[in-house]
Amino acid sequence: NGDRVRLTTKRGSVEVPVEVTEMMQAGHVSLPNGLGLDHTTEGGDRVQTGVAPNELTATEDRDWLAGTPWHKHVAARIEALA
Repeated sequence: NGDRVRLTTKRGSVEVPVEVTEMMQAGHVSLPNGLGLDHTTEGGDRVQTGVAPNELTATEDRDWLAGTPWHKHVAARIEALA
């Protein structure tokens, strides 16, 4: 718990800390929603806090009409980072 992993979908990948718990079904992952905020500092640098799950969701993994991501059905791979 607390180790960093790379979470990859067909749209992209991010590095995140991992927590292993008995509450998750084997073969499933959960990524907090509501994060992934970014802002520009006074110096003009872009800073991002957290991961936005929408950024990892491909167009074909969204509702065709509303564009709402199907977060519960996105295939992903997890790799341990050295």
